[in-house]
Amino acid sequence: MFPLLETLVAVAEIGQFTLAADELKVSQSTVSSRIAQLERMVGAPLFERHAKSDVTPTEAGLLLYRAATGIGDSWREACEQIAASREHREPFLALFSHTASEVLLPSALAAATPELTQFDLRTATLNSDAILERTGMKTAQLGIVEKPIVNESVSRVTLRADRLVWAGAQDGVWLVREHGSGVRYYTDLLFKTLGTVPAHSIEVASNAAIVASLAAGFGQSIVSQAAVPEHVPTRELSGEFVRRFYALIPRSGLSRAQRALAHTMVDAMRG
Repeated sequence: MFPLLETLVAVAEIGQFTLAADELKVSQSTVSSRIAQLERMVGAPLFERHAKSDVTPTEAGLLLYRAATGIGDSWREACEQIAASREHREPFLALFSHTASEVLLPSALAAATPELTQFDLRTATLNSDAILERTGMKTAQLGIVEKPIVNESVSRVTLRADRLVWAGAQDGVWLVREHGSGVRYYTDLLFKTLGTVPAHSIEVASNAAIVASLAAGFGQSIVSQAAVPEHVPTRELSGEFVRRFYALIPRSGLSRAQRALAHTMVDAMRG
């Protein structure tokens, strides 16, 4: 309906189908078709044709023109109000470590969805050390990490447990995360426990890439049991490798609404 009314307004104000078509960046036949469709809908002619391709609105055309401009004004006003309300939404950045984004992000977003009219919610994936730095500097309102790190600027909340396993072909190349990653912390712990350093390893800055490599039959790695692809062999590890996810919340710098949303998301991820 909007294209039809937009065309009516253009023709009424410009006074020619050809010039209205140029204004709307459509063909003249499209303008004629739209006006004809409107005339069938209202059951009356909307324009009188004159010499030199000029047209003027009929009485019915004037009535519909006034209604169409009113609808257009209401539409623009509503769009402006929506834009203004979006400008006043509070920012909320939630940072997730790589495994946490696979395991916990869906429940966190589901819990936050009812609050989207109030917040400009964004998420990003970083390693645990980078998340601690960002939440400590208050540039993020919530961080979810894979190792028990904390500093004086953030409070830490313990979330659910996550069992790590040794996955993949045990004679394959080791696929390891970068330093600062929660998984790298436990990978180094395994090497220390075994008293060995792998002869060959590749640093991969993405859990998803490691999991995809394991699924393709390449390499071995320490990964969350929840993320192991089907048919990839695994080996259980000791209790030291049952870790927990942790939520990091800035101790200060959050509005009351931001802090409430952070705790809403945390409660959902504890489930």
